[in-house]
Amino acid sequence: MSGVVGSRSIAESEDAAQETPVHGISDEVEERVERETTSLYARIPAGDQKGVRTLADGDRTLFVYGAVTTDHWREADDDELVAEFFEDPVAAAERTDGTFLLVGVDDGADRLLVATDKLGARSCFLVDDQPVFSTAVAACLPFVDDPTLDEQAVSDFLLMGLLWGTRTLVSEVSMARPATVYEFDDGEWRGERYWKPRYDQAQPGSAYLDELASRFTNAVDRTASTLPEEAGIWLSGGLDSRNTSAALCQSADSGAYDFRRLSAYTYDANPPTGDNIQIARQVVERLGMEMTELDLLPSPERIERLVDVCGGMVAWHITKNLSGSYDVGDSGVFMEGVEGSLLGDHLLQSHFDYDSAVESQIASEASQDIDFVEDCLAISVDPVRTFREEADRTEENAFHHKVLDIHFKNYYNRCALASNAIIRDVGGDRVVYTDGDFLEWCARIPTTYRKGTFPFTKSIPMGTSRAKLGLTRRVAPELADITYERTKLPPKWPYPAHVCGFVANVGLGRLQSKPTYGAEQLTDIWLRMDTELADWTEEYLRKAAERDVFDDGITRLWDRHQRGENLSSMMANITSLEYWLETYLD
Repeated sequence: MSGVVGSRSIAESEDAAQETPVHGISDEVEERVERETTSLYARIPAGDQKGVRTLADGDRTLFVYGAVTTDHWREADDDELVAEFFEDPVAAAERTDGTFLLVGVDDGADRLLVATDKLGARSCFLVDDQPVFSTAVAACLPFVDDPTLDEQAVSDFLLMGLLWGTRTLVSEVSMARPATVYEFDDGEWRGERYWKPRYDQAQPGSAYLDELASRFTNAVDRTASTLPEEAGIWLSGGLDSRNTSAALCQSADSGAYDFRRLSAYTYDANPPTGDNIQIARQVVERLGMEMTELDLLPSPERIERLVDVCGGMVAWHITKNLSGSYDVGDSGVFMEGVEGSLLGDHLLQSHFDYDSAVESQIASEASQDIDFVEDCLAISVDPVRTFREEADRTEENAFHHKVLDIHFKNYYNRCALASNAIIRDVGGDRVVYTDGDFLEWCARIPTTYRKGTFPFTKSIPMGTSRAKLGLTRRVAPELADITYERTKLPPKWPYPAHVCGFVANVGLGRLQSKPTYGAEQLTDIWLRMDTELADWTEEYLRKAAERDVFDDGITRLWDRHQRGENLSSMMANITSLEYWLETYLD
């Protein structure tokens, strides 16, 4: 697994990194930065030489794990970049875009600095009260004398299938915030947020969408400048990967960069009806790309690897779509499409209508009923405590701004981008939207351009957002006549038609007893099949029932699921936790 671990102890740092389980298929190279006071040990994919950089100037070293897209970084000398970072790390980080983790070591001043990118796309974990950090929780554990389970994190995980705030499953290890510079000083990590977008809404209209398209293509173009000759992308029947593929192909065709070819990879999921693959075939034919179709049904060993790589902080049913990464034959650079959540696909219009930021977070982030979570636990915790903490921590006053600030501080690094560690397990990755100009504009999306909900409900979404459709028509007009999987209509059709198309698509799917949105999902099907994965899940449910934190009645979830209730997501939450705890904390 590619990643970084650093500490003030050279031997321990290297040992911890080497002890972290490595099951990926990529060829890897090692990068060591050994200074007088601090050691860094890194594994990087051999196929992503642009994904790491070491800059040195005397006693000071700046290590870049990832790829910076800012022009200044290509034009300035190494010593100039090092000097800027150490003289004012907050200002230097604010001027820097890309997918990265920056690590600064100054032997002369005995300084250790760590900076995350604007969305925290490269996960980083800090050991409390020790000058130790890593991109993997497991690599932090050798530095913790007696790791203890964070019971609040267990409750949060059952509620969401992931974690929130800075929590990990280990009380002594915290996750670094996005857009933050950390310095270890006087026995503790101190962080300063260096960037946040404006949250005031822009005026709806063509001007907003035109600017959105311009900033998006610029962000993709800057990302293309960091790519090797060939890169890959996960392509579905949706609009996000379609838009990103079209923009990347334009960058490749420009001849301005080393990047020349984009290949696609696809799978039958979300939902598994075959439509995604058929639509993806049309897209690659139109763009002149090659595409590989992958089977998703994972083995228990593959599921365990997904949990390992994500540090036990994302449930396997959420990461399953990236399990095909291990079947790709090389270790190049891979990408996913632009995150639809930035375009109004996650925070709905209704999420800005609640009475409190806590209620808004429950509505947007909780995937399980709170009572159901409490029934599965044998411990007494406040199921929404972390949501309260995040609401209290934001400095925003206006409710609209408060909801968005919590979202930008949590959603992308804890959910949307957390599974990218799987891509980095077999190769390099890039996130085309960790670009300040683009993020600024996304944060100002008019509420009316977000996905709406059906009348008299706050929770049944209308299928897509006006912003996503508008972006496709501008960025990929040559693909706007190809069907959008979610609505079964081409993006060139007006928004009201897509709302009706989504209703018809879901309604017909349910009448025909097919997998569809809000009904039986792929993992529900898997766990009703006679497979090794089903046996593994049932076994780990039994193991979890013997653990003090879980109610022993959770074993009944299996029988309820077999009788027709769709409970695979909760069982995936529980079994992901049990596997990780058994492997790393027992």
